[in-house]
Amino acid sequence: MTPPHLHRSSGLLARSALVALVLAGCATSAASQQGAPTSAPTRTAVLAGADAVPSAIAAAAAPGVVVRHSHGSLDAQAQATRLAAEGFTTIHAVGAEARAAVAQAASAEVGDERTVWRTR
Repeated sequence: MTPPHLHRSSGLLARSALVALVLAGCATSAASQQGAPTSAPTRTAVLAGADAVPSAIAAAAAPGVVVRHSHGSLDAQAQATRLAAEGFTTIHAVGAEARAAVAQAASAEVGDERTVWRTR
């Protein structure tokens, strides 16, 4: 006998992604309170959504800036959390999907006190 196929709604996936985002933010916040040096070098990244225009990505990227491309809104949320967890202090969002993910990460206080979320 084969078990029935379970369907996951997009709402459930979105809520799961939001919970993961908040938990990652809490983990990052807790890790930053364990005596991290305050004079760490500034690291900058660009989060480019799937809808981002290449010229806007090029304008945001400078030498030494890491560019991460996302493929959909949930991936953009995951990438934003990952960039903050990897210690990037300034994260620029390019494209509507990336801007939404960055706004969500900023409102959930993902990252530490040095994390700056910017939109283009």
